[in-house]
Amino acid sequence: MDWQEIETQFKALSSAHSPGRQRILTDIFRSALKLTQDSPGTLNLKISSSVLKELRYSFKKFAPYKHLPKITIFGSARIPPEKPLYRMAKKFAAEAVKRNYMIITGGGPGIMAAGNEGAENYGFGLNIRLPWEQSANQFIDTEKHLINYKYFFTRKLFLVKEAAAFVFFPGGFGTFDEAFEVLTLLQTGKTNMIPVVFMEPKGFGFWAPMAKFMKDVMLKKGFISKSDQSLYHTFNSEADALDHIAHFYRNYHSMRFVGDKASIRIQRELTPAHLKKANQLFPTLTHLGKIVASAPLPEEENEPDLKSLPRLVFPFDRKDFGSLRSLIDFINDCKL
Repeated sequence: MDWQEIETQFKALSSAHSPGRQRILTDIFRSALKLTQDSPGTLNLKISSSVLKELRYSFKKFAPYKHLPKITIFGSARIPPEKPLYRMAKKFAAEAVKRNYMIITGGGPGIMAAGNEGAENYGFGLNIRLPWEQSANQFIDTEKHLINYKYFFTRKLFLVKEAAAFVFFPGGFGTFDEAFEVLTLLQTGKTNMIPVVFMEPKGFGFWAPMAKFMKDVMLKKGFISKSDQSLYHTFNSEADALDHIAHFYRNYHSMRFVGDKASIRIQRELTPAHLKKANQLFPTLTHLGKIVASAPLPEEENEPDLKSLPRLVFPFDRKDFGSLRSLIDFINDCKL
């Protein structure tokens, strides 16, 4: 049996899917076939196999909850339950659940355990298998909400991909790695624009000095832009942090890039006066063309659930995502 015949049989097996989905499935299958031709070595084949398994299983686990907003909590694995930081993370998670959010953590001890304990039955744990056999914390429903990963990068993908907001409690190298990767993804437009919250008790002295360093050193020396500072906010109160997250979705719904255009979906139309002011306030976003009210673009027809939402559309060169975040804040601040 030649490759063409195998591919034809696979297309027949996947014929129940829509043409678009069938093309994607065929591409996945074709890539797997090419691995047999390329002979990349046993280790590389093991990596490919493990990654695909982790992706498939993660998609399956999250699928029943795709319509529930989730907050990913990051932070140190070294914080014991008696510490104020642990209690703060636990309280934050509990309050988030009361506001109809689910919680996602890295599944381990410390802040991660606090998040899962506070979330009770509404918390995912995305645990990483480490050489010292870190086990998942006891507060995760192992049947429904636990996913174990071999690779940090697939674990990190789902910590980011499934989130409607990121909340960072103090931590070490891992927490800083996650925080700055999230900021980089937002700064470069490689993930959806969502709130980033740095949380600590008042006077704790962890995130506040970091924010000062970013302003006094990174910004002054030209390593970040002034607008990048709008990508993150620091809070000392669980309620204030949750209010900030809720405000982000007060009118803003979602966004999609269509060619060189940005299509911002909102829940309520802006007035002509608000639209005029938006065009005045954000010159780095409007230098290629004005922000205009719009119906859904033709390319958005494959999202029928969002058809009724008003749009704001403008040409976007995808360079200043900090100002894009500020535009979203402006949209949410408008009194309608």
